[in-house]
Amino acid sequence: MTMKRFVTALLATVVFAAIFSGFSYVPTSQREPNVYYFGFFETMVFVIIYASPVYFLVGLPSSILIDKIVIKVYGKSKWNRYFWRLGFYSLAGILISVILLVFIQNNDLLEAIPFTICCMIASNIYFHLYLLVSKVMKKNTLVW
Repeated sequence: MTMKRFVTALLATVVFAAIFSGFSYVPTSQREPNVYYFGFFETMVFVIIYASPVYFLVGLPSSILIDKIVIKVYGKSKWNRYFWRLGFYSLAGILISVILLVFIQNNDLLEAIPFTICCMIASNIYFHLYLLVSKVMKKNTLVW
């Protein structure tokens, strides 16, 4: 079970970094002269460096806790569990963003809202990749 989560965290870090890099990339035709812009892969490396500790140190324990709570309380229906987990993962992303914003002492609301949305998207990327990895491992009956 923990190997699935570890693989998922690794994949989620790379997928989130690629998505973030894609959105923040400025094409060469739109760049200002004499201004340095990070390339796609440079941005991706920086996002991996900063996002991987959050995924592994905060995301994995949060994921285990969320899944235990949802299975225990909302365990019967597959769709019921899916929507409750989706809500809890989104809430965990928001909560983690608030903690990080307090930690870095950022009081600017215009920067906090996009950061919170990015954290919520990151947690949902993890959640959906976890569902995919679980399905693939179950179908292939890999021994992890």
